[in-house]
Amino acid sequence: MSSRFDNKKLIYLIVGLGIILTLTILVRIPKERATLKSKITDFDTMEVSKIIIYPKISKESPIEFTRIIGKWTVQQGSVISAPQKGAVENIFNELLSIKPQSLAALNKSKWKEFELTDSLGTRIKVLNKNSKTLCDLMIGKFSYKQVNNPYGGNGGNSVEGTSYVRLSGEKEVYGVEGFISFFFSGKFNDWRDKSFVKLNKNDITNITFTYPADSSFKLVKKDNNWNIGLKSADSVNVSNYLLTLSSLEGQVIKDNFKPAGNPAYHVLIEGNNLLNIIVKCYQGDNTDEYILNSNLNPDVYFISKKEGVFGKLFKGPNYFIFKSPTRKGR
Repeated sequence: MSSRFDNKKLIYLIVGLGIILTLTILVRIPKERATLKSKITDFDTMEVSKIIIYPKISKESPIEFTRIIGKWTVQQGSVISAPQKGAVENIFNELLSIKPQSLAALNKSKWKEFELTDSLGTRIKVLNKNSKTLCDLMIGKFSYKQVNNPYGGNGGNSVEGTSYVRLSGEKEVYGVEGFISFFFSGKFNDWRDKSFVKLNKNDITNITFTYPADSSFKLVKKDNNWNIGLKSADSVNVSNYLLTLSSLEGQVIKDNFKPAGNPAYHVLIEGNNLLNIIVKCYQGDNTDEYILNSNLNPDVYFISKKEGVFGKLFKGPNYFIFKSPTRKGR
């Protein structure tokens, strides 16, 4: 008798659990899905006049991109610069491609856990010419996991990343696929134009190196052969050098630098279908510091050590002169 009653209790318990599960599926899950946005941000890029990045956990001033008569500048404090090519377009692409994958939190009690408080997160504001906010986004914590990818490297493993974001003025935290947390973690100099020398190496016909004392020389192309004076140049070394010149960027920018005199080193690059490129080098604060400037980016001065960009650009004549292989005696 008691066994029969126990079976009835078990049946009632199973039925009750089934009802609870059904209610969860019918009520709670649709509610959560309804809360999950199809898009986090949406704005017309043609309306944007300013983008402000408030760095994460930093005392640094905001980084501001400003569009003036169709041209963008990037500024931090009193320093104004040209932005890296494609920087603004990449920002738009990152913001407009954000799609929520999950609803990570429904209230502000979890903001600290996801690094989305005002003091822990990176804030991005997008404004129009009337200072109306088109987008106001907080970007916080990043997490990743290794997944098995038969087409990936490292033994078939690859990494999937999730960044956590919230809209300013809203409580919900969303998990979004990708590395947007890293994209907006750069410093001011990471956003600046560091172009230095860029050209088609096949257009070059003459390179004049002006050095201190009597060490100046000229590298000349004639009949597809390179020479220094009456001496033949090493074709391999010349080719490597020209390849370096084809796309050479500076690294560390020295703001507010004012040349006190003539450059210590000077390179003039001439060629066909090519505006003359002039690179000047000034001595820095110590013997191993050089300040470089090119007329392709005339308002920017770069710092270089001897083995850095300076060493790649300012070669001596012995680097280029062809050396005949020595013949061993029998």
